[in-house]
Amino acid sequence: MRTRLSLVAPALLLGAVSVQASEAEGLGSLVSLAPGSILYTLITFLLLLIILWKFAWGPIVKGLEAREESIQGAIDQARKDQDEAARLLGEYEAKLKTASAEISERLNRAEKDAQQTIETAKQQARDEAEKLREQAKQEIEASKDKVAAELRSEMAMLASQVAAAAIGESFDRDDQLRIIQKRLEQVESAS
Repeated sequence: MRTRLSLVAPALLLGAVSVQASEAEGLGSLVSLAPGSILYTLITFLLLLIILWKFAWGPIVKGLEAREESIQGAIDQARKDQDEAARLLGEYEAKLKTASAEISERLNRAEKDAQQTIETAKQQARDEAEKLREQAKQEIEASKDKVAAELRSEMAMLASQVAAAAIGESFDRDDQLRIIQKRLEQVESAS
């Protein structure tokens, strides 16, 4: 910043000298080297330069330096914020991956549990159906045996009535049953 001022000062000095000379002599000569006017111009310029240096450029330079520091601070803070955001993004992505894996695992476990429940229900239904089938077979066999016994009893009764009518004699019920039972046993043993 100071080098800029040192370059600006001679340019301003030459400009002031040329303005002073053109005012004093008119427009005839752009640069006049009159010793009195150069001295006054130089003293005026130096006083103006000192006043500006003390009261204007100092605060301007301080303001610019303060602004530069605040901009640098903002840049540094932005970098810190960016690094923090990148760190937080990494943490959130890791948490998201963990949550995604956990959800996937839970879904797989729920699917396996559902399949196992379905298989258990199917097996229970098969067992129940087999149990009912066996029970029905037993009931059918019992009914069949009961019907066969009733049929034998009816056949025996009918046969005794036919036999009694055929021979003209009357047997009592116990005799008829004994004779029929004997004949049935003979038929069953023959077949």
